Amino acid sequence: GLATIEQNGKCGFINTKGEVVVPCIYDLAWPFSEGFAMVIQNRKCGYINTKGEVIVPCVYDFASSFSEGLAPVIQNRNWNFINTKGEIVLSCNYDWVNGFSEGFAAVKQNGKWGYINTTGELVVPCIYDFVGFFIRGIARVKQNGKLGYINTKGEVVVPCLYDNFGGSFFEGLVLVKQNSKYNIVNKEGVVVVNDCDLDRTS
Repeated sequence: GLATIEQNGKCGFINTKGEVVVPCIYDLAWPFSEGFAMVIQNRKCGYINTKGEVIVPCVYDFASSFSEGLAPVIQNRNWNFINTKGEIVLSCNYDWVNGFSEGFAAVKQNGKWGYINTTGELVVPCIYDFVGFFIRGIARVKQNGKLGYINTKGEVVVPCLYDNFGGSFFEGLVLVKQNSKYNIVNKEGVVVVNDCDLDRTS
Protein backbone atom coordinates (compact mmCIF):
# COMPACT_ATOMS: atom_id res chain seq x y z
CA GLY A 1 0.00 0.00 0.00
CA LEU A 2 0.91 3.67 -0.28
CA ALA A 3 0.71 6.34 2.38
CA THR A 4 0.53 10.10 2.06
CA ILE A 5 3.46 12.22 3.20
CA GLU A 6 3.97 15.96 3.46
CA GLN A 7 7.15 17.91 2.76
CA ASN A 8 7.45 21.68 2.70
CA GLY A 9 3.70 22.06 2.59
CA LYS A 10 3.26 19.68 -0.36
CA CYS A 11 1.90 16.12 -0.44
CA GLY A 12 3.05 12.90 -2.07
CA PHE A 13 3.13 9.15 -1.40
CA ILE A 14 5.58 6.60 -0.03
CA ASN A 15 5.49 2.80 -0.22
CA THR A 16 5.83 0.32 2.64
CA LYS A 17 9.64 0.58 2.37
CA GLY A 18 9.51 4.32 2.96
CA GLU A 19 10.49 5.04 -0.64
CA VAL A 20 8.93 8.07 -2.30
CA VAL A 21 6.88 6.83 -5.25
CA VAL A 22 4.89 10.02 -5.84
CA PRO A 23 6.89 13.22 -5.28
CA CYS A 24 5.52 15.90 -2.96
CA ILE A 25 4.13 18.25 -5.60
CA TYR A 26 0.46 18.36 -4.65
CA ASP A 27 -1.33 20.77 -2.33
CA LEU A 28 -3.50 17.96 -0.96
CA ALA A 29 -3.74 14.22 -1.59
CA TRP A 30 -6.41 11.70 -0.60
CA PRO A 31 -5.80 7.98 0.09
CA PHE A 32 -5.93 5.63 -2.88
CA SER A 33 -9.30 4.13 -3.75
CA GLU A 34 -9.63 1.47 -6.45
CA GLY A 35 -6.07 2.24 -7.56
CA PHE A 36 -6.49 6.01 -7.90
CA ALA A 37 -5.90 8.95 -5.58
CA MET A 38 -7.60 12.30 -5.80
CA VAL A 39 -5.08 15.18 -5.66
CA ILE A 40 -5.31 18.95 -5.63
CA GLN A 41 -2.93 21.27 -7.46
CA ASN A 42 -3.45 24.98 -7.90
CA ARG A 43 -6.90 24.63 -6.31
CA LYS A 44 -8.04 22.13 -8.93
CA CYS A 45 -8.75 18.42 -8.48
CA GLY A 46 -7.50 15.47 -10.52
CA TYR A 47 -6.41 11.85 -10.14
CA ILE A 48 -3.18 9.87 -10.22
CA ASN A 49 -2.47 6.14 -10.27
CA THR A 50 -0.16 4.20 -7.94
CA LYS A 51 2.81 4.96 -10.22
CA GLY A 52 2.23 8.68 -9.78
CA GLU A 53 1.05 9.06 -13.36
CA VAL A 54 -1.64 11.69 -13.93
CA ILE A 55 -4.72 9.83 -15.13
CA VAL A 56 -7.13 12.77 -14.90
CA PRO A 57 -5.59 16.28 -15.03
CA CYS A 58 -6.28 18.72 -12.19
CA VAL A 59 -9.07 20.64 -13.90
CA TYR A 60 -12.06 20.10 -11.61
CA ASP A 61 -13.38 22.50 -8.98
CA PHE A 62 -14.33 19.61 -6.68
CA ALA A 63 -14.02 15.84 -6.80
CA SER A 64 -14.45 12.73 -4.68
CA SER A 65 -12.68 9.39 -4.63
CA PHE A 66 -13.48 6.65 -7.14
CA SER A 67 -16.14 4.17 -6.10
CA GLU A 68 -17.32 1.30 -8.29
CA GLY A 69 -15.25 2.70 -11.16
CA LEU A 70 -16.82 6.17 -11.12
CA ALA A 71 -16.06 9.46 -9.39
CA PRO A 72 -18.28 12.55 -8.97
CA VAL A 73 -16.68 15.83 -10.10
CA ILE A 74 -17.71 19.48 -10.45
CA GLN A 75 -16.67 21.76 -13.26
CA ASN A 76 -18.28 25.14 -13.90
CA ARG A 77 -20.90 24.31 -11.25
CA ASN A 78 -21.97 21.20 -13.14
CA TRP A 79 -21.87 17.71 -11.61
CA ASN A 80 -20.62 14.79 -13.69
CA PHE A 81 -19.41 11.26 -13.10
CA ILE A 82 -16.16 10.29 -14.80
CA ASN A 83 -14.62 6.87 -15.35
CA THR A 84 -11.00 5.91 -14.66
CA LYS A 85 -10.02 7.21 -18.12
CA GLY A 86 -11.34 10.66 -17.22
CA GLU A 87 -14.26 10.32 -19.60
CA ILE A 88 -17.59 11.87 -18.59
CA VAL A 89 -20.09 9.01 -18.50
CA LEU A 90 -22.95 10.64 -16.62
CA SER A 91 -24.14 14.23 -16.15
CA CYS A 92 -26.22 15.16 -13.10
CA ASN A 93 -28.40 18.20 -12.57
CA TYR A 94 -28.41 18.17 -8.76
CA ASP A 95 -27.22 20.43 -5.95
CA TRP A 96 -24.92 17.74 -4.55
CA VAL A 97 -23.85 14.24 -5.52
CA ASN A 98 -22.16 11.45 -3.55
CA GLY A 99 -20.23 8.45 -4.85
CA PHE A 100 -21.80 5.15 -5.88
CA SER A 101 -22.45 2.33 -3.44
CA GLU A 102 -23.89 -0.96 -4.70
CA GLY A 103 -24.90 0.78 -7.92
CA PHE A 104 -26.64 3.76 -6.33
CA ALA A 105 -25.48 7.32 -5.63
CA ALA A 106 -27.13 9.74 -3.21
CA VAL A 107 -28.18 13.07 -4.77
CA LYS A 108 -29.46 16.25 -3.18
CA GLN A 109 -31.98 18.67 -4.65
CA ASN A 110 -33.74 21.56 -2.90
CA GLY A 111 -32.45 20.38 0.46
CA LYS A 112 -33.72 16.80 0.13
CA TRP A 113 -31.91 13.56 -0.71
CA GLY A 114 -32.65 10.62 -2.98
CA TYR A 115 -30.73 8.13 -5.15
CA ILE A 116 -29.84 7.66 -8.80
CA ASN A 117 -28.62 4.51 -10.51
CA THR A 118 -25.64 4.20 -12.85
CA THR A 119 -27.71 5.38 -15.83
CA GLY A 120 -28.64 8.58 -13.98
CA GLU A 121 -32.25 7.53 -13.41
CA LEU A 122 -33.73 8.87 -10.17
CA VAL A 123 -34.82 5.62 -8.56
CA VAL A 124 -35.53 7.00 -5.08
CA PRO A 125 -37.12 10.48 -5.07
CA CYS A 126 -35.48 13.34 -3.19
CA ILE A 127 -37.72 13.25 -0.12
CA TYR A 128 -35.29 12.50 2.72
CA ASP A 129 -33.43 14.85 5.05
CA PHE A 130 -30.45 12.48 5.19
CA VAL A 131 -29.42 9.28 3.42
CA GLY A 132 -26.54 6.87 3.90
CA PHE A 133 -24.69 4.46 1.64
CA PHE A 134 -26.29 1.18 0.65
CA ILE A 135 -24.82 -1.77 2.54
CA ARG A 136 -26.04 -5.22 1.51
CA GLY A 137 -29.02 -3.66 -0.24
CA ILE A 138 -30.18 -1.52 2.70
CA ALA A 139 -29.61 2.22 3.34
CA ARG A 140 -30.34 4.36 6.36
CA VAL A 141 -32.56 7.41 5.77
CA LYS A 142 -33.98 10.27 7.85
CA GLN A 143 -37.34 11.95 7.42
CA ASN A 144 -39.08 14.46 9.70
CA GLY A 145 -36.34 14.00 12.30
CA LYS A 146 -36.75 10.22 12.50
CA LEU A 147 -34.57 7.42 11.11
CA GLY A 148 -35.51 4.36 9.08
CA TYR A 149 -34.23 2.06 6.32
CA ILE A 150 -35.06 1.61 2.63
CA ASN A 151 -34.03 -0.97 0.05
CA THR A 152 -32.61 -0.41 -3.44
CA LYS A 153 -36.15 -0.21 -4.89
CA GLY A 154 -36.88 2.72 -2.62
CA GLU A 155 -39.27 0.60 -0.59
CA VAL A 156 -39.44 1.32 3.14
CA VAL A 157 -37.94 -1.59 5.04
CA VAL A 158 -37.99 -0.01 8.49
CA PRO A 159 -40.31 3.02 8.84
CA CYS A 160 -38.82 6.39 9.84
CA LEU A 161 -39.95 6.12 13.45
CA TYR A 162 -36.70 5.90 15.35
CA ASP A 163 -34.46 8.38 17.15
CA ASN A 164 -31.22 6.49 16.66
CA PHE A 165 -29.68 3.30 15.31
CA GLY A 166 -26.99 1.00 16.57
CA GLY A 167 -25.43 0.79 13.09
CA SER A 168 -25.90 -1.39 10.03
CA PHE A 169 -27.86 -4.62 9.90
CA PHE A 170 -26.02 -7.65 11.23
CA GLU A 171 -27.40 -11.08 10.42
CA GLY A 172 -30.68 -9.44 9.43
CA LEU A 173 -31.12 -7.46 12.64
CA VAL A 174 -30.42 -3.91 13.83
CA LEU A 175 -30.65 -2.10 17.15
CA VAL A 176 -32.97 0.94 17.19
CA LYS A 177 -33.94 3.56 19.75
CA GLN A 178 -37.44 4.95 20.20
CA ASN A 179 -38.68 7.08 23.11
CA SER A 180 -35.58 6.27 25.20
CA LYS A 181 -36.13 2.53 24.69
CA TYR A 182 -34.02 0.18 22.59
CA ASN A 183 -35.53 -2.49 20.38
CA ILE A 184 -34.18 -4.95 17.84
CA VAL A 185 -35.94 -5.04 14.47
CA ASN A 186 -35.50 -7.27 11.43
CA LYS A 187 -35.37 -6.37 7.71
CA GLU A 188 -39.17 -6.51 7.54
CA GLY A 189 -39.36 -3.76 10.14
CA VAL A 190 -40.76 -6.14 12.74
CA VAL A 191 -39.67 -5.66 16.36
CA VAL A 192 -38.23 -9.02 17.41
CA VAL A 193 -36.83 -7.93 20.78
CA ASN A 194 -38.67 -5.23 22.68
CA ASP A 195 -37.20 -2.84 25.27
CA CYS A 196 -33.63 -4.23 25.39
CA ASP A 197 -31.71 -3.89 28.63
CA LEU A 198 -28.37 -2.61 27.37
CA ASP A 199 -26.91 -2.48 30.86
CA ARG A 200 -27.33 -6.21 31.30
CA THR A 201 -24.35 -8.31 30.27
CA SER A 202 -24.34 -12.02 29.54
